[in-house]
Amino acid sequence: QAASINSSMAWDEVVSIFRLVRSGKIKLLYIAPERLENNGFLEFFHSLDIAMVIVDEAHCVSQWGHDFRPSYLNIAPAIASLGKRAVVAAFTATATPEVRDDIIRQLELKSPFSITTGFDRENLFFQVEHPGDKTKYLLDYVKKFPNVSGIVYCSTRKEVESVRDKICRSGISAVRYHAGLDSDERLRSQEAFIYDKVGIIVATNAFGMGIDKSNVRYVIHYNMPATMDAYYQEAGRAGRDGLPADCIMLFGEKDIMTARYFISQSEDNGTKKAAYLKLRGMVDYCHTTGCLRSCILNYFGEEDAPETCSSCGSCTSQADLVDITTEAKKIISSVYRMAEHTGGRKFGSAILTDVLRGSQKAQIISLGFNKISTWGIMKGYKVQAIREMINFLAAEGFLQVEDGEFPVLSFTDRTTHFLKSDTTLLMRKHEERAEKPLTTQKRKQTEIVNEELFDLLRSLRKEFSTAEGVPPYVVFSDKTLSAMCEMLPSDREDFLEVPGVGNVKLEKYGDAFIDVINRWRSNA
Repeated sequence: QAASINSSMAWDEVVSIFRLVRSGKIKLLYIAPERLENNGFLEFFHSLDIAMVIVDEAHCVSQWGHDFRPSYLNIAPAIASLGKRAVVAAFTATATPEVRDDIIRQLELKSPFSITTGFDRENLFFQVEHPGDKTKYLLDYVKKFPNVSGIVYCSTRKEVESVRDKICRSGISAVRYHAGLDSDERLRSQEAFIYDKVGIIVATNAFGMGIDKSNVRYVIHYNMPATMDAYYQEAGRAGRDGLPADCIMLFGEKDIMTARYFISQSEDNGTKKAAYLKLRGMVDYCHTTGCLRSCILNYFGEEDAPETCSSCGSCTSQADLVDITTEAKKIISSVYRMAEHTGGRKFGSAILTDVLRGSQKAQIISLGFNKISTWGIMKGYKVQAIREMINFLAAEGFLQVEDGEFPVLSFTDRTTHFLKSDTTLLMRKHEERAEKPLTTQKRKQTEIVNEELFDLLRSLRKEFSTAEGVPPYVVFSDKTLSAMCEMLPSDREDFLEVPGVGNVKLEKYGDAFIDVINRWRSNA
């Protein structure tokens, strides 16, 4: 009793669905909000007695959200134009309190009942890495786990092409997905990934909305997204079956430049300001030594978020904490001296780094910074090391980044207190290449008992899914296969006790899976 209308359908198919809806044989109709711009569809829309309008991905209606789509603004006027107002429901998986309030305003919801089920996904392991060579890190990771499904997100189409080619040249199959490809290739890539024909899809953020593949074991962001909203929605495509999964961010300074470029293309200054602020939040996330899970939950307004967890890179890290108290005071002092020397002007991290390293650049000389006391006091440090410390100080609130197209640094309430106190400041040392995500993934792999049996069951599942033309997780999820490996059901009664098995699936698949389990037990 459900149907959808989309742009790939012939007109006679659409007309046929119209008739079925009018006759009452179809009760639930899925459309894209762009459909509301079509006068013919609006005429059909007004002819119906509509009981409920459901808005999925409702954050798209808010300009403060990470994925604003102007077509969503057509929804409220369309509902208002109905002779009898329908009940309206809106759903989203990622929305800050500000975005939730904006959804209510934009959809003109009337005294809505609101429920938030919580943002914490306990099975996800969050990790931020600062690798010297992102490609090497990525290839080491995917080679370590070639038999699982994973998504690699890149910020540009060019990066998608490059990363996908490098993975394929290493001997591992991967497909690509971005808006620059024709619709046929995008569909082929999507189906190859969903149906487990290929394990890795490399994509821009064009991939993912509406995709519900349950057995994605990792999501790697090759580039930092511009907002926490986008990051958490994309990372959240991992581990939807409830089994452990990795969400890894590979941070590089160039990611900030790319994000700033995209933001600068907007013509709306209000939107720009909000976007720069959100970008700052992502940079802070990539440099904090605090709990990454807590950082995410606090962003989304989760009350009573724990200060620590046992499943993020910060809380489980064995990397050394380095005392940067002296360096931090030198950096902060230089911010002060530069402002003092120029009558209160503020400067960004690039010129601050040049001053600290004693640069002889024309700009430094013309501003007279070669004459201030902090010029050259960190000349022995690499540019990257100083930039890391500046970002860390901003993430921890000892410096403030006043964002804009050219962000500048200033003091916060914590700055003066830190300078006058004996507080020791510790920063985590970023390794060129960290083994932690690999050992984490290895740990989660061993949580699936009887891996040999798991592979046999997965092969059988693939046979059924191929024969039925459905994704493998529709037959049974990885979580259900894992439960079979643990419970080892030997008959139909036991098989029905496995989580994820009901009477329908028992009848369709039970005997075949029980047979594989029993044969494995007899040979074990």
